[in-house]
Amino acid sequence: MEKENIFNIPNALTLIRILITFPLIYLIFTDASILYIAIIFIIGMLTDFFDGFIARNFNLKTEFGRKFDMFADRVLIIGTAVSFLIKLFISKKIIKEQIFQIILILSREIILFPVILIVFILKRKIIFPQVRIIGKATTLFQSISFPLVLLNNYYSFLSFSVYFAIFTGILGLISSFCYTKDIIKETKNLKPIE
Repeated sequence: MEKENIFNIPNALTLIRILITFPLIYLIFTDASILYIAIIFIIGMLTDFFDGFIARNFNLKTEFGRKFDMFADRVLIIGTAVSFLIKLFISKKIIKEQIFQIILILSREIILFPVILIVFILKRKIIFPQVRIIGKATTLFQSISFPLVLLNNYYSFLSFSVYFAIFTGILGLISSFCYTKDIIKETKNLKPIE
């Protein structure tokens, strides 16, 4: 198997997405402006668009990059969402509607995490299924919905965020069903651990 060149611009952008998560978490817990937090989150999610665009159009796609991209998405989205929830719980500013919306936005991750964990326990391998359009659409709407929910906590005119959250939740359910099928299919080709 030919060795991949993983040192390229798309993978650098993916790494930036992971690194952005840490200052975001810091800003959340230090009561920084929610507008700044939302803007930085959006910048982080934009790297997801640009890394894929550059990889496809400049023939820089790698198997490592595909897996790294999926991992980076989860780090940014889950890291930011969980930090935001913890901060709101600590400051007692959380409202049930927000919890519900964030759960909807994370529906794909909530469903897929136990599936991936079970496969890892049984097969000692993490499966990274091929990217689907529904998966990319879910990530896109997560990157729109989550900032809206964040900002809605401070700007009441953004109450329509609930509709984005519901739509993202529906996409997440469909996406998780498709990926679960792919994971199960790939798992059948793996040898059981001895």
